[in-house]
Amino acid sequence: MHPTIRLLLSSSSKPLPPHTLTITLFTRPTCSLCTTAKHVLAQTWEKQHFEYREVDIMDPGNFVGAREYEFDVPVIHIQPTKSVIERTSEVAEGVRWRKLMHRFEVKDVLGGMREVELGG
Repeated sequence: MHPTIRLLLSSSSKPLPPHTLTITLFTRPTCSLCTTAKHVLAQTWEKQHFEYREVDIMDPGNFVGAREYEFDVPVIHIQPTKSVIERTSEVAEGVRWRKLMHRFEVKDVLGGMREVELGG
């Protein structure tokens, strides 16, 4: 099974609780480090579930800001889900998020997730 498919599917028949975090992976088709990053995120998913998005920075249909990572992929953004932001009284600029670049391990992703959840 491809790691990104595992992130999108649940092996449980029970519905998952709503995710409180979104992880966005900025990637490109020819990036070998991105393949490793997908495996790390799949392993992270086994420990703590999250909403997953993948952005191909070379796809012209993706937002302009993705191009800033053209030479820096893989990059992940960890942030609260849109529904969490809407349910809280935090203004958009007060929302905490984390960015990890290039090489990271499961413990790094979990640490970033914990920081965002705690608002720090």
